Amino acid sequence: MVTYWGWIGISVLWLTSAPFAHRTKSSEGRLQRLEHKIPLLLGYLLVFTRHRGFFIYGPLYNTEWANWIVYPGILITASGCLFTVWARVHLGRYWSSNITLKEGHKIITTGPYRLVRHPIYTGLLTALFGTALTAGTGDALFGVSLATMAFLIKLRREEKLLMTEFGDEYRRFQQNVPSALVPFIY
Repeated sequence: MVTYWGWIGISVLWLTSAPFAHRTKSSEGRLQRLEHKIPLLLGYLLVFTRHRGFFIYGPLYNTEWANWIVYPGILITASGCLFTVWARVHLGRYWSSNITLKEGHKIITTGPYRLVRHPIYTGLLTALFGTALTAGTGDALFGVSLATMAFLIKLRREEKLLMTEFGDEYRRFQQNVPSALVPFIY
């Protein structure tokens, strides 16, 4: 239950700040959006349905080991949520839940954007993994895999759009920040 407070905080931030985003200049089509939204929503569903196995029945560990897994899961969730909020604050009015270009769009290079090119995705996946650990089901871990796949699809499309819009400026950003999701790895 503790892990849900971080998710509630992120949801409140998203809902309250969305109206203040810059107007959209261009956006991906609805069908393209569904290609990453559907696996992402399925992933979240599998993580948040806790102890109700749809595909792989949980729990994965016995109660003797639960505290050794649940407490680190809570810390991982909290750190992922905080990283997400940090990234969202730095992105400011250019944020959108969809792949879009905003009017006056610019490349953000401050805060967590110095570590990875897509820190909101990094934070959300980290928090989702922590929540899956606290859920302790195979379905939850499978849900994290689906969400990772969805974010990779979205990330590649977003990078293509940014490359088209900003060209050499975005290439320099990629060279300065070589990791898309995981610092020093990918």
